Amino acid sequence: MENKKFWDNIYKNKIVKKPSYDLWLDKYADTLQKYRKEEIIDLGCGIGADTLYLSEKGYKVISCDYSEEALKKLKEAIPEAKTIQMDISKTLPFDDGSTGLIIADLSLHYFDDKTTKNIIKETRRVLKPKGCLIGRVNSINDFNFGAGCGEEIEKNFYLTEAGYKRFFTKKEINFYFSDFVIEVCEENCVLKYGNEKKAIEFMVRKG
Repeated sequence: MENKKFWDNIYKNKIVKKPSYDLWLDKYADTLQKYRKEEIIDLGCGIGADTLYLSEKGYKVISCDYSEEALKKLKEAIPEAKTIQMDISKTLPFDDGSTGLIIADLSLHYFDDKTTKNIIKETRRVLKPKGCLIGRVNSINDFNFGAGCGEEIEKNFYLTEAGYKRFFTKKEINFYFSDFVIEVCEENCVLKYGNEKKAIEFMVRKG
């Protein structure tokens, strides 16, 4: 519950009329198009940057986040959005094989090893055969956003001033997603809060 308060406080103080997004999903246009008639799950959506991107392109999205404050901000900007408040570290509230596509943008890197494995196992359960998970996580080279800082709880998992953070290598993506077909795994840069952020971007497919 303390973790929920932490995120609620962060989003409560954000003054945002409309989420801003980068165009990282553009390269997955062909994959997105396959699921145009389905609901896409935006897992750990925050105030809805990717939800807005997808909605503007006509996709149906289920926006999921732990923070009620984040979802409140999202609904202010995108009133028609379908939202679910949930803890992604627990059992996901979706049936087995119920969706073809999950987006997890900078939302899977806050957890210890055991929880990370469980979240990934849950995404696989929820995906249809050949369904995809597209995401980004902190890179171990993400020095502007705390890589290597704070108390190391586990390898590459730290308690920082901004809470718990995990930083990934491409090798670790291959390890955590070993039950998937890994189609994309690369380090990219994105501008976040006026600073260059380095993230590992991936697309994995359920076999």
